[in-house]
Amino acid sequence: MIQLFSRTSLAVIAFLIPAHALAADAAPPASFFDQWFANAQGGTPCYGRSFDDAHLNAHTKQLVRRIEIDMTKSNASGIANTAERFELGFGLMLAKSAEWYGQAAICKSSESSADCFLEGDGGRFKLTPMPDGALKLETGDYGIALEGASDTIALSGSDGDDRVFLLKAARDECDAAAAFFKSDTDKPGAE
Repeated sequence: MIQLFSRTSLAVIAFLIPAHALAADAAPPASFFDQWFANAQGGTPCYGRSFDDAHLNAHTKQLVRRIEIDMTKSNASGIANTAERFELGFGLMLAKSAEWYGQAAICKSSESSADCFLEGDGGRFKLTPMPDGALKLETGDYGIALEGASDTIALSGSDGDDRVFLLKAARDECDAAAAFFKSDTDKPGAE
């Protein structure tokens, strides 16, 4: 019998082959979209953050008091959200007002993050998971702009404290924004 490999060379080969390559039925790791949106919170995830007065007083260049992103199972056109194209609701409230500003965001997911743009030339942002279960939202270099009922706000992408937000899985911010927008559309003369 001819021996092609020694025990030592077989051990080296086994060490070099990743364990996941040996397991034929091992499931691939979940993509960013699957883990953080499609399979999170019953498929209708909400991530948000509220900042109290103490935080805002310590960060005087921060304009945002509350911020949220949310997703339904299908977008406004009734098309199912997928990793290649999914729609988020994006809303924020400034420290100086009780009004929510909102816009739809269209996103595309990679395996580890999502790149999004706000409709109506509202700017770009990126979503990245954090080890503690939060999503990091980073605005693009040009910032973001959102329309409200009476004005438009802009957050700089190059200065101030409104460029990076750590959002936790939550319902409070999304429920508050949804209630505000619903009451706004219930007013006489609303479109």
